[in-house]
Amino acid sequence: MMHMLQLGTFKVDCTPPAGGKIGFGIDNTTATGVRDPLWLRGFVLAANDTRYVVASLDYTGLMNSAHDLLVGALARAVEIAPHQVVLHCVHQHDAPLIDFELDAILHVETHPRAWWRSVTGRCAEAARTCLANMHSVAAVGHSETRLNGYASNRRILGPDGKVKGMRWSRCEEEELRRAPVGTIDPMLRSVAFRDSAANLLGSMTFYATHPQVASGRRLYSGDAPGEAMRLLAEHPAGLHAFFTGAGGNVTAGKYSSVHDLESNLLTFGKRLADGIGRNLDSMIWEPVDPVNWRVSSFPFPAKPLNKDALRAACAGERFTSVDKLTAAALLTCIEYPGNLNYTLTLLTLGNSRVLFLPGEPFVEYQLFAQSAIPDQFLAVAGNCGDSFLYLPLARHFEEGGYEPTSFCWCTDEFERRFKEEVTALLS
Repeated sequence: MMHMLQLGTFKVDCTPPAGGKIGFGIDNTTATGVRDPLWLRGFVLAANDTRYVVASLDYTGLMNSAHDLLVGALARAVEIAPHQVVLHCVHQHDAPLIDFELDAILHVETHPRAWWRSVTGRCAEAARTCLANMHSVAAVGHSETRLNGYASNRRILGPDGKVKGMRWSRCEEEELRRAPVGTIDPMLRSVAFRDSAANLLGSMTFYATHPQVASGRRLYSGDAPGEAMRLLAEHPAGLHAFFTGAGGNVTAGKYSSVHDLESNLLTFGKRLADGIGRNLDSMIWEPVDPVNWRVSSFPFPAKPLNKDALRAACAGERFTSVDKLTAAALLTCIEYPGNLNYTLTLLTLGNSRVLFLPGEPFVEYQLFAQSAIPDQFLAVAGNCGDSFLYLPLARHFEEGGYEPTSFCWCTDEFERRFKEEVTALLS
């Protein structure tokens, strides 16, 4: 039986007003201007007598209630349940990272709640409006291309097997820059939709690395992915959106310039856009059958952190602002009731599959998922809800380094549970 698929798209400018905050919003790091707008790009898919929403937002992240507020608004707008909405953040660093639960812990106003309600309202209205302009999808395409000179693993190990240095998105240490690329997924993957007249209706593209190469200029910016989407907007048809894959331990640090930030943005943005263009020109087009949306979850293995100690760190004068932020963010994640389970979402469109994951999984999780179905096309998006923070493998806790010791609240048990769950989901 063929599954009729219809597609609607919407796009909303979610750039904060002048003087808005960048990142968590707990200090005075405000934007002095806008390099390019921060967009929410959304797709409404209608099939099997229901609808699904997939959206990509040019923000660093949405945590806890901020994420749930926008998901709920989108769900109500198209009359579906929240678990039929996936909301991804591309994770550029010159953008907001919203966690309203920080406010009560740190006694600050991070980002204005009234402004966020207005953003969620505009996004919901755009999703509702697009229902009047749905298009029948005759074929879904998939393609992948190797992207050279972007991703590199940022965890550089010493002879003892421990992390000796972190190759950040811009790396000054020549020894770390010269180190091998390390474990990455070099493939840029795209899924696209077209109608019966072969008109392109839209595309989603996935690549696993921290996306920023030009952050820190106090300008709201979509960074390299934003530049790529700007270039792709010149394509004659369709809405194009970018999704950051499972790149929690991957950056552009081997290849990016330390100082020439605008050149970084232009160079890596074009590199992404050119790769997407190659994918769009080489699509394998197939009928849309089946169309499935599967959701699976498991209890999140949380570290036995001492909440009283974390609260003391948030208030103690001897702690740095970074220590206070880390402690507060861990507290908000641990205490938020929506974080009891880790949820995976699998979208199947014919022979194309897309796996959506919360948090910042290490790239090894993406490679594992793909190895479970090696003869099938699978794209992966991370950061679909940012409350689970960094998600290392078990061995990474022994290696040390930034991720397992900072914004991380899972135990090494996460790896086993994830692999069991994703294997069952993909089977």
